[in-house]
Amino acid sequence: MGLFSSIINRISDNQRVGSVSSKLRNRRFDVFLEKLRVNQGSNILDVGGTGQTWAGSGLEKNVTLLNLHQPKNKDLEKGFTCLKGDALDMHMFGENQFDVVFSNSVIEHVGSQKNQHRFAEEIRRVGKSYWVQTPNRYFPVEPHFLFPFFQFMPDTIKRKIGVLWPYSHYKQWNFSNERILQDLKKLRLLSKNELLFLFKDGSLHKEKYLGLTKSFAVYNAGKTADGKS
Repeated sequence: MGLFSSIINRISDNQRVGSVSSKLRNRRFDVFLEKLRVNQGSNILDVGGTGQTWAGSGLEKNVTLLNLHQPKNKDLEKGFTCLKGDALDMHMFGENQFDVVFSNSVIEHVGSQKNQHRFAEEIRRVGKSYWVQTPNRYFPVEPHFLFPFFQFMPDTIKRKIGVLWPYSHYKQWNFSNERILQDLKKLRLLSKNELLFLFKDGSLHKEKYLGLTKSFAVYNAGKTADGKS
């Protein structure tokens, strides 16, 4: 592994203990638990997440993981309820079925503004409270491809960088070029105002790195399992 690649991993690999990304994610999770007053009685839906987020929290048995595909790593998801479904149409769940709906870095992957609006509607419908995190569109380094100002480039340039830039998360995960281009078509980062427009009843938490806002989380505590609003 080259020096540049090693430096990138130390910063951006959220599965690496001690990386900047891992520390930020852990800190963000603590804020989530505090803001939404999550407790052992909370019934939680994680939209698009994995067991990694919840491991060691003591909340595993409370969490339902909803994804487009069933998890490949059965050990990682052991103890969780895993369901296959589309976040744009969670018809299998009733209104306010969950005390807490949690989503980390998913809304930017669902495609168009219309799809993001539908995503937000479903999150707010099935949950008494919610926490939705997404990267800041205006952070200078695009968080998936790890390339400066990638999000503002023409689509033709994005596609070339997407398949050639060796340091992106997609390349680290050994995704095929076809899969990279498919995901790129659906990738749409949000600004603060766009996120707040989708979640008009939400409050905003800003995650800072080097003095810049790296990501946003919009949340509404609603009524938690203890009955407090």
